[in-house]
Amino acid sequence: MKKYLLLLALAALSACNPSYHLTTRTANRIGVDSLAATSDSSVANFLQPYRQGLDKTMNEVLAHSTGRIEKSQPEGPLNDLLTDALLKQAIQRCGKSIDCSHLNYGGIRSNLPEGNITTGSIFEVMPFDNQLIVLTVTGEMLQQLLNHFAKGNKLVVGGLRAKIHNEQVQSVAFTNGRTLQPNETYTIVLSDYVANGGDDAGFLKNPLKSENINYLMRDALLDYFRQQGKTGQPINPVSDGRISIE
Repeated sequence: MKKYLLLLALAALSACNPSYHLTTRTANRIGVDSLAATSDSSVANFLQPYRQGLDKTMNEVLAHSTGRIEKSQPEGPLNDLLTDALLKQAIQRCGKSIDCSHLNYGGIRSNLPEGNITTGSIFEVMPFDNQLIVLTVTGEMLQQLLNHFAKGNKLVVGGLRAKIHNEQVQSVAFTNGRTLQPNETYTIVLSDYVANGGDDAGFLKNPLKSENINYLMRDALLDYFRQQGKTGQPINPVSDGRISIE
């Protein structure tokens, strides 16, 4: 929470004093909770409304889970849930079919708790401001992506099932009924980090088409869990076996 408060405070100070500019600067890390103990509480008083508003936002309950939702290798309930969520929200956003989704395993920064899933929970899982990108690729490039992330059991996907042997994807079955053919074209939604070659995925820099749908991954997840909460049905943390190792 402290880092969000600091950003809010700096933004507010800048807005209140547009004619001022920095000539020198020094920085020290000061915990917001410790400000009240200082001799001058004016900064603490200034930050208090922002803290109250932030706490209210971060504590908003989006949905409920019947158990802890954890990531795992080669597959985990959180892996499946997040990629399914991103695929669903991207399809809603674009208004057109998308074949599959991908999420880099290292980008999942936390697990989700049993019970209340809050806005703060989603920020912990997805703290970075990554954009969702829809790539149009050949089947050959998609196969390369799957094989790349199958190494080390880091393949996290939605919209398909994959069988892996010796860290290579041997067969793929899309949930929309398609099969993977080298010369056909496919759409995949993934982070701008990976789409731009992150995680050693430089081979993705030359797709047939790249579309930024102006949708933060974190916002997509917030929308998804908020929609799930409105159904009144809790989330059951299960894996569906989409990744199998032979």
